[in-house]
Amino acid sequence: MIGLIAEFASEAALVRAVDHLQVEGFATLDAVTPHAIPELDGKLSGPPSAIPLVILIAALVGVIGGFGMEVYASTVSYPIDIGGRPLNSWPAFVPIAFEIGVLLAIAAGFFGFLIANRLPALHVPGTAAPIFRNGSRDGYLVTIRTDDAARLRPVLATLDVVRITEWQA
Repeated sequence: MIGLIAEFASEAALVRAVDHLQVEGFATLDAVTPHAIPELDGKLSGPPSAIPLVILIAALVGVIGGFGMEVYASTVSYPIDIGGRPLNSWPAFVPIAFEIGVLLAIAAGFFGFLIANRLPALHVPGTAAPIFRNGSRDGYLVTIRTDDAARLRPVLATLDVVRITEWQA
């Protein structure tokens, strides 16, 4: 797989290039800009994230597991009859079940974020290129990963590209 980093002179040229590249079928795009560009919101992101669903499932597992653990402990494993109260007094179990659900949701969110973003990344291919230094200061860059560089170069030639750098993806 080959990666190309294309630099554009302006924000408008970058937005037009991203639109054109997506129409041409190049979906593996990433933009590096000195500031947020609202026109690119939602265009460069991949498939929807599964992290919210993972967090919800972890929270439900935590709540159900915590509640079940407390019911089992107070009714089966270590039943204590105090003052004729029922052994499975569920209102007493709610705070702990809630806290266990929150704990598992936070852990799932944290580790899900790390896994989804492939972190910790000690080396990101392409970021060592000299052109990449301009991306956070005054350049507008698009990184494109593709197997078909021969088809990509003519497409980039039709756009307002300042310069192109190739890197091994």
